[in-house]
Amino acid sequence: MPVKTTTLATEPVLVQQHELTLATNTGTNNKEQAFSATILTYGATLTHLTCPDRWNQSQDVVLGFDHWQDYIAQAQPGALNPYFGSIIGPTASRIANATFQLESTHARSSSTTTTTATAASPSQAATHVLQVSNGLDCHHGGPKGFDKQHWTTVDVNQEETSVTLEWVSPHGDYGYPGRLVSRVQYNLTSQGELAIEFSAQLQEGKEGAQDMTSMNLHSTIVSLTNHAYWNLDGVLNPSEDQACQLQSLLVETQSTSEVTTNNDDDKVAVVKNPCTVKGHTLWLSTSTLVELGNKHPVPTGILLDVTQTPELHIQKELLDFTGTETRPAIKNKALGHGLDSIPGGYGYDHVFALDGTDATHTTPIPVNDVGIQAYWPRTPHVATLYSPRSGIRLDLSTSEPAIVLYAAGYLDKASLPRTKSNILDIPSNPLVISPAAATLMPTVAGGDEAKIRIEAEFDKFAGFCLEPIRFPDAIHHRDWAGMVTLHHDQVYRQRSVYKFSSE
Repeated sequence: MPVKTTTLATEPVLVQQHELTLATNTGTNNKEQAFSATILTYGATLTHLTCPDRWNQSQDVVLGFDHWQDYIAQAQPGALNPYFGSIIGPTASRIANATFQLESTHARSSSTTTTTATAASPSQAATHVLQVSNGLDCHHGGPKGFDKQHWTTVDVNQEETSVTLEWVSPHGDYGYPGRLVSRVQYNLTSQGELAIEFSAQLQEGKEGAQDMTSMNLHSTIVSLTNHAYWNLDGVLNPSEDQACQLQSLLVETQSTSEVTTNNDDDKVAVVKNPCTVKGHTLWLSTSTLVELGNKHPVPTGILLDVTQTPELHIQKELLDFTGTETRPAIKNKALGHGLDSIPGGYGYDHVFALDGTDATHTTPIPVNDVGIQAYWPRTPHVATLYSPRSGIRLDLSTSEPAIVLYAAGYLDKASLPRTKSNILDIPSNPLVISPAAATLMPTVAGGDEAKIRIEAEFDKFAGFCLEPIRFPDAIHHRDWAGMVTLHHDQVYRQRSVYKFSSE
């Protein structure tokens, strides 16, 4: 079956895992290989995505954990919460000072005079106070955003190789107005595509319900995204250099406590696989940067063309990922120089506008005058991420007007528990990068029973996020507010397609 569902827990809530699998032929040798995605209902999280590299070997290309309980553990107060693969909402990125004002369209059009304490009046917008989760701001929906909710499976489609999950947030949930029904669908295609589709719609409260005030509150704000960290080398994929070193590492670990003996014939040596995206290359369809404040990292309302703005405090060469056939030095530019050179030491954490609006560094640009539904169903190609090591290429197409580039600058391996690991049988070498590396793998006493456990190590710059979103903090900018404001008669939609191939 293309979709395999596993129940992981039933108490105190139902936790499920959906594994979507198809055969794909997107490599260089015209051989079919399995293409799969694994979805956890907690946070509607993408926990694994495997695709073939240039040698037709399967590689898992997303950061995450082996154990589903670790996704929950990392969401607890005091833990590092990297949002690995989860759905972000109700609003991705920041809401400045964790407050916003919004007027209800229902209140404006209502002919009745009855109002509630929380409903907006025709003459005054209501102020909504959210929960602070980063500095002074509400970040990624707050401390209990959509990434920390147990979503419900509402559809499993074997024919389309898709699964649809739903989360219903009640009116006033952590300060957000309106009873919001949000859905996300993960869909695989035989062309090597992972399509992620979102929808969100306000739902009226019912008589007698505790959230009955939502009947008079028909507007809210929405901006959803998936927070996958991509590493196209493969997170459990030792390089050829590592293969050369494994012989000495294995000999050393055989005499230490890192070697676990299950029985006399089964020895497992633990070898760390430090992941990095410094060798990856990136292309973007845009050079328009959404300017953020220096002290308060929320948009100023100004868009900048990085190729024409000499006053940028960092070199434009670090931010220009566009390029044409006549500019090969820029096209498919490696990330390493920028990761090491961006001031602050945390690499990329930047927002680019994708909607084609001409940018200027002097005046705010109105980019949305037709409302929250304007961006559906177009999905232009906006970004390409590529690993020269594995040959895996990721092409992103999206309906969204902006994209966040985040290079995992705040990841800390010391703050993460068990990550991903795999037992590597030395004779078969199922995860090595190339046939050449296979010849370099060590042999040990014990013959066919000798094994190594590869453990992924996720530290700074271990992965790269491409997050399609509406403009951050758009509700506080008159010309942008319409792209995130959802009224009772509207449906928020987003579609992003991640196409994987190898070359």
